[in-house]
Amino acid sequence: MFIPFEHEIYEESLDAKGRANFIVCAMFTKTNDGYFAFARRLKNSCEKFSLPFAIYTVPEIHKSINSNGTQDSSYTKANFILFNIDRFPGKGILYTDVDMVFVDQPFRISEVIDAGFDFAIYNWLNDEQNEAYMPILRDESDGKHVFSEFYHYSHHINLFDPQQLICSGGVQFYRNSSSAVNLLNNWQHAVEENPRSADDECLDFTFNNLDSDEKPKTVWLDKSYIRLPWWPHVKPVILHTSLPIAGIGRNPLHETFYKRRFYPERCLRKTSQMYFPPDHIIDTRKNLLMKFEGDRLIEIKQIQQEFWIYAEDYAFD
Repeated sequence: MFIPFEHEIYEESLDAKGRANFIVCAMFTKTNDGYFAFARRLKNSCEKFSLPFAIYTVPEIHKSINSNGTQDSSYTKANFILFNIDRFPGKGILYTDVDMVFVDQPFRISEVIDAGFDFAIYNWLNDEQNEAYMPILRDESDGKHVFSEFYHYSHHINLFDPQQLICSGGVQFYRNSSSAVNLLNNWQHAVEENPRSADDECLDFTFNNLDSDEKPKTVWLDKSYIRLPWWPHVKPVILHTSLPIAGIGRNPLHETFYKRRFYPERCLRKTSQMYFPPDHIIDTRKNLLMKFEGDRLIEIKQIQQEFWIYAEDYAFD
């Protein structure tokens, strides 16, 4: 059951012209004018693909979402999703952060629902090629950061275990079912126990410590459903145009010997090669792999690869 919280409807359209069997739900605060631009962009993209949506304004968001947020646990993602499950009986909830934008029809979500899954999210531990490639930022004369055409290897998780979860939680699907509600209630409890920890970590902890008979029927979304800038080689369905800043200013999750965020000893070490060599620079405009020799960048190899690069203010009004 959700905790009542103060909210207003910013924009909504519940007419499923595209016959979507889910509602896109997002929230934002009025404290920053920039959030309105994100909300308008999300709304416009939902309308473009005839997706039913409900976007809300809230006075605050919880510290687990933003380290400058409130300790009031009614403003967590888990509670917000529970509220929408209650508000829209019989409909699945596709939660997105307000700064996401649809750039293609999300057919996979309807497939997930038709197949009877209760929960879907991107899982780093299920992705054999989860390497992140960081764009090199340029500063324009007006102080604006612009992604250049050059990318370099940043990080990856070198573990594989599709039974465990390390998530990126900007996009999450929940069926309107008792097992999904149980996961959300447990996630809410974990956030309340760890109010200064990142909510993604709390969700990992929750999922990975549920008994097997409690776990919802789960499927993992691919990178295209939370396409971050560090995956320029992935054609997006749901796009995030700015680099994530998750974890900044957060406390570590409270763990015990028996209950941890996840269990590395249960994972396999990945043996697959990285998508691009980690010691190369990727020129996404000329489709080149390059390397530094001293202070010179030299061409190494032409590659056959399509890239999708977006400005941070892509699709703003």
